[in-house]
Amino acid sequence: MKRLIDISKSITLFLLSLTTFLFAFTDRIVLPVWLQVAGKLHPLILHLPIGIIVLILILVLLRSQFESEQFKKLITYSLLITTLTSAITVFFGLLLSLDGEYGFDALQRHKVSGLIIGWLSYISLIFYQSSFKQKALKYGIISVLFVLLIFVGHTGAELTHGENFVFSPLQVSEPTLNPENASVYQLAVMPILEKKCFTCHNESKTKGKLLMTVADKFKKGGESGLAFITGNPDSSRMIQYIHLPFTDDNHMPPAGKTQLTEFEISLLEAWIKSGADFTKKLGEFSLPDTFVTLANQAIKSKLQPEKVEYNFESVSAATIKNLNTPFRTIFPIYAKSPALEVNFFVSDYFKIEALKELTEINKQIVTVNLSKMPITDEDLKVFSSFENLEVLNLNFTKLTGPGIANLKSCKNLKSVSLAGTKITSESLLPLLTLPSLNSVYIWNTNITDMQKTDLEKKYPKINFLLTQFKDENMVAISRPNLINEGILQKEDKIELKHNMPGVTIRYTIDGTQPDSVTGLIYQQPIAIDESVKLKAIACKSGWYCSPLFESSVYLAGVKPEQVKLLKPTHKKYPGTGAISLIDGVKGYIEEFKSPDWLGFIDTSFEASFDFGKNATALNKVVVSYGDYMNQGIFPPTELQIWGNKQGNFKLLATQKIAAPKAYNPLNVSFITASWEKSNYSTYKVIVKPNGKLPQWHGAKGQKGWFFVDEVLFY
Repeated sequence: MKRLIDISKSITLFLLSLTTFLFAFTDRIVLPVWLQVAGKLHPLILHLPIGIIVLILILVLLRSQFESEQFKKLITYSLLITTLTSAITVFFGLLLSLDGEYGFDALQRHKVSGLIIGWLSYISLIFYQSSFKQKALKYGIISVLFVLLIFVGHTGAELTHGENFVFSPLQVSEPTLNPENASVYQLAVMPILEKKCFTCHNESKTKGKLLMTVADKFKKGGESGLAFITGNPDSSRMIQYIHLPFTDDNHMPPAGKTQLTEFEISLLEAWIKSGADFTKKLGEFSLPDTFVTLANQAIKSKLQPEKVEYNFESVSAATIKNLNTPFRTIFPIYAKSPALEVNFFVSDYFKIEALKELTEINKQIVTVNLSKMPITDEDLKVFSSFENLEVLNLNFTKLTGPGIANLKSCKNLKSVSLAGTKITSESLLPLLTLPSLNSVYIWNTNITDMQKTDLEKKYPKINFLLTQFKDENMVAISRPNLINEGILQKEDKIELKHNMPGVTIRYTIDGTQPDSVTGLIYQQPIAIDESVKLKAIACKSGWYCSPLFESSVYLAGVKPEQVKLLKPTHKKYPGTGAISLIDGVKGYIEEFKSPDWLGFIDTSFEASFDFGKNATALNKVVVSYGDYMNQGIFPPTELQIWGNKQGNFKLLATQKIAAPKAYNPLNVSFITASWEKSNYSTYKVIVKPNGKLPQWHGAKGQKGWFFVDEVLFY
């Protein structure tokens, strides 16, 4: 046994010495992969020394229950195991720290305190085995070891759970946030990030070098680029990672941690789309949009003053699950409450049957949100049986007024939102006699300020809200739609459409920007004789013109007899081989793992196209590529076209692209090269990818990807 103890002590001393040496030269260490795996075991094995140190302290407190010699052996073996496991834990912890995902100050505190506890446990073992007679001093060192353990645990918890995690219950609570003293971000968005994101992206632990707890740092993004692109949630990395499969290493939050709900995802997407503002308060948003609607729901839930006790029975979880759909969510207003809230989404998919189905749980529903749904006055008859309904949102529905009388049976109704409808002050009267009603939202309706004043005099207990979010400015209409996506055949024409009547669509196909004055007016399908870059806007009197619609529209070219890749693709993105280049199928953005795309990063794209002996005279090539800079997928830098008729290739044309100076919206674009018309039997196309990402990019210095899907000849 003595030999085993000596061997264990030697191993411990070696590990502690090695760890101390490595600690001194941390910035020069490059770990092999197998040691990186070992570092990941640190969170697993750290519980061993913790548990044994606690056990030793308990044994010390109960030492009178043991025989002297027996007790000494028990403590010796326990200290031996503690010392060895502490040394292993400290060594693995140092390996894990080299990941670079943690804040320097907090990491240093944890590393130093961890080293100290490793050495102190070793010293405790040596001291306890010595012939020193002062038992109180021996046991005192064990007590110090326990106290230090608490500090080490505290610094470790800061890294994994956020600053002051252990002692946070002892802190004085901060002032309560409300819509008057806090921004919508603080009230609605930040609470989601705190629960689901901040534990890995804080001052102590910055996974991917993304710090989300400080707004300015959050905006700058991490090592992979921007976390979000203002106004474009679909292109924002944080949203993309949320939607990745659970099996994907980049899925966020990581598997095993609490995932975001559909409502939380919708709110984050709406926040980014609305401008990702960190400071604006609720009253400063001038237009009722999706973000304002969702934020209001989140804030209302957060600021709920008390949990109302309801005397009706709960609905089973199975029933709620069966009634939930992608366009209708049903959930308790707070945990374990029998009262339910219902929200409807996507007006194009709304059917009145979806509302009628709720009669099965009409007694439990207290809140219904039908904002922007195509609800009519006739449809309000459904609510005649909703006896416990308290809050009803009918903003921007098709109500004109007569159907309001159908709500008279909702005796518990407290708040009704009718903004953006065609109701009148007269049509409101049947509603205003309800005993519990205290708020009616009537902004952007036919009700005037004078009529509102009259209503307030007659019904002083009701708060009529007419000015909140009222906006006298014009609103932008939506973009026009391209009907025939994909690669057009020679007989096809570009077809544009807008769902709103009376809209004028202006467009260009030469790369210039259309506006309300310039650009061709779309009157009939557009004929093209080559691939074009279509830009279009929709305009209407009394409205702002729509945001710009852009699309690369491809026209099928002369198809070669054979195509061959002269350099291999990256192994992860082989597509279906060379045939992907001439299969007439347009690749779609964000689907780069589909067979339509070929990916290159370490080599240029080179392919030969054989048109046979009876080659048609050609003078232009179009190479379609993906432009997704947020993911490191960049436009190419140069296109070369070579011709071969009698065994020797001749350079026919070169086209270069200027390096982008900022992020572009993700899209599928193309580069062209033209030459004097000729009938070469074989053409070679060479496209050079971006060899080094620019300084402004989040992954600056790394190689850029090039993705190609079609090569067309004319």
